Amino acid sequence: MDYCWNFNQAGASLHNAFDNMALMDQARKKIGDNTARVWLGGYWNGTSIKWDDNSAPEYNNLQNPNSGYLVLRLSDGKWDIVESGSYATACIGQDPKPQQVFPCDDEWLYSARLKSCYKLIGNFSGFTWPQAHQRCLSLGADLTSIHSDEENRIVVEMADTFLDIQDDFSKWTTACTWIGGKRTGPGKTDFVWTDGTKWDYTKWADNQPDNYGPEGQPWVQIYTTRHNEYGDVDSRYLNKWDDIYDKNGYNAVCKKPAKF
Repeated sequence: MDYCWNFNQAGASLHNAFDNMALMDQARKKIGDNTARVWLGGYWNGTSIKWDDNSAPEYNNLQNPNSGYLVLRLSDGKWDIVESGSYATACIGQDPKPQQVFPCDDEWLYSARLKSCYKLIGNFSGFTWPQAHQRCLSLGADLTSIHSDEENRIVVEMADTFLDIQDDFSKWTTACTWIGGKRTGPGKTDFVWTDGTKWDYTKWADNQPDNYGPEGQPWVQIYTTRHNEYGDVDSRYLNKWDDIYDKNGYNAVCKKPAKF
């Protein structure tokens, strides 16, 4: 990682899945090769990670136990251990060049392929669907629409990452995440996205949507991969959607277009 130190920088350290995915997306855009690998600023000694910037080793995405230097695989975001190689280098720290403009605001996840920015919102009481919608609008965004398996995966992984941090949430807050789908009206069978984009992709769970109950089910939630830890819903629901009328508080994912 001497290259980084030559510019008064340190090799990149990664501390959560958000950082990992964001760096992977940025590197893919910069390099233009989704099969490449990128140097990180860390060394694995067989038991723990030592980051160049001396930050705490609080996140780990290693794929093998051998000791060596860390590289990020742009194909899937996993980390490999190598002793040497010719790879691009991810640096952090002071940069003598002009300040770079990023396609998303701070704390938003950027997807270069989808040209969109995502942010998970949540707290210990969660949001009702209308509250989540208003919160996203206040951030200059909207509840996320989903148009592909890739985008569905992004939403699920963001929700799961939040659960890694807030593992003492109530089971229902952790189990579900609001997205921007809603029924077009009481008793209607079709749905729309609140951001106005085309309803061109679905990921409904088995036998959904069903508009169950006397009040109907006007809103759409997504079950995360953590849901089955509580034994409440079987595997047919994992990472899939359900229509619901529920006043309980859930997390939500906001989305807005990237700046460029």
